[in-house]
Amino acid sequence: MRDQFTRTAQVFGDYAVSSRVPEAERLAHMVGARAEDRAVDIACGSGTLALRLARRVRWICGLDLTPAILDRARRFAAEERLANLAFALGDAEALPFGDDMLDLAVTSYSLHHMPNPARAIDEMARVVNRGGRVGVLDIFVPENPGVAAMQNRIERIRDRSHTRTLARDELEAYFGQHGLRVRQTHVETHVLPFDHWMLVAGSNPSEPRYRQVRRLLEESMADDSAWFHPRWVPAGKNDGQRELVIENTVLFIAGEKI
Repeated sequence: MRDQFTRTAQVFGDYAVSSRVPEAERLAHMVGARAEDRAVDIACGSGTLALRLARRVRWICGLDLTPAILDRARRFAAEERLANLAFALGDAEALPFGDDMLDLAVTSYSLHHMPNPARAIDEMARVVNRGGRVGVLDIFVPENPGVAAMQNRIERIRDRSHTRTLARDELEAYFGQHGLRVRQTHVETHVLPFDHWMLVAGSNPSEPRYRQVRRLLEESMADDSAWFHPRWVPAGKNDGQRELVIENTVLFIAGEKI
């Protein structure tokens, strides 16, 4: 994981911070971020959530395993003069906070990179106090095992740090198992150009994995067997050219510690 995000720190980091502001704002609203809150953004990457939440809470720490991407996050925070935002190297599955120490814990697009996502949710629940909130934003897969297996196969080829994408019911069950009552959920679908989707994973058309992922997506078009909804669309130039796009379906989930 650290190797993958070190190599893609600039291209992925800049993309996440610039393009995911509406998602960060939605999750902040869903978890009810307040001016008195102390918060953590685990697996924060370049600070997609932390940079937005810093405008709403008393203090927030962004925690990540990758020094290179934390450097990008610190740079963004300095540019925006956010004095209540700190970044630290740390493991989402072993948070460096005491029990009931915080009011809010969030993460985005991270669980599918983790060896033990249930452990990360358990840690988020542990560090927030009673009545504290936990918010997660991530891609998810259908309950169909065959479709889930194909989507994960494609994701692992595309991104070496990918472990497994969870199903919605599985993610909601993890909340319940770790003392979190689900307060609100929301689903969005995002259309992404295939070339850009590969670029932010550090892949370009000259690489075998780029060609392999494209072939698998094209083969899945007939029955959408990987649930990426791939399709050809006009490329935007009135010259008859087309480009391949895919869809990412994402789940926002906000819970409260009971």
